Amino acid sequence: MDHLNPTQRKTLQRLLHERDEAARAEIRAKAAERAEAPYAELAGGVTDEADEAAADLIVDVDNAMIGMDLAEVREITAALERMKNHSYGLCAGCGEPIAYARLHAYPVATRCTRCQSV
Repeated sequence: MDHLNPTQRKTLQRLLHERDEAARAEIRAKAAERAEAPYAELAGGVTDEADEAAADLIVDVDNAMIGMDLAEVREITAALERMKNHSYGLCAGCGEPIAYARLHAYPVATRCTRCQSV
């Protein structure tokens, strides 16, 4: 992580923490929304196959979105851990430093642009 100056490290750490808070807020909001609108309510009082299929789709999309947010939280947690052990910003493929511009655009990046494109 020596290739990043202190200002860059602080900026990247701030970005990671902000995104972590946002992802966790999205998870809480989606979970609260799901608690307020149970499956039976989504399907409607008189269900037919179309209503049931629509309710299934809504639940599946919500679950997929929560899963994506959870995956992002895991990536952020791993990036913050790499910061702690001073391996953040080093490519998992070649071991070379990942460019600051790439980390700024995608702070959880584990590979440099060259290795990512292979």
